[in-house]
Amino acid sequence: MSTPSHSPTGERTISVAIVDDDSGVREGLAYLIGGSPGLACVGTYPTAEAFLAAPRTPDVVLMDIDLPGLNGIEAVRRLKQNPSPPLAIMLTVYEDDEQIFDSLRAGACGYLLKTTPPAELVEAIT
Repeated sequence: MSTPSHSPTGERTISVAIVDDDSGVREGLAYLIGGSPGLACVGTYPTAEAFLAAPRTPDVVLMDIDLPGLNGIEAVRRLKQNPSPPLAIMLTVYEDDEQIFDSLRAGACGYLLKTTPPAELVEAIT
């Protein structure tokens, strides 16, 4: 995992990327993260392929499971092959035990429903 950067005041800043095929979800999460102290949204991506091709590795990635093309679980599996992978938190509308297990087995550190209240989502990232 990359080392969190620090703000001019010395406060630790966690860089976060968002991978979701729904533009409204991406924009809402980017707004929430950008407005949360200690967090910085460093990129939003509509597909796992676009995220995996990005040159910068964030500290945390919020990854949708059900993506067009490469799904989020397989994307996390590929991320974990990197020497310094980001922490992956899976986001989904599904409360499915099999997907939870598959996500964690692939290397995700957490799993949240898209209906998770904003304050809990920020807390999970930090």
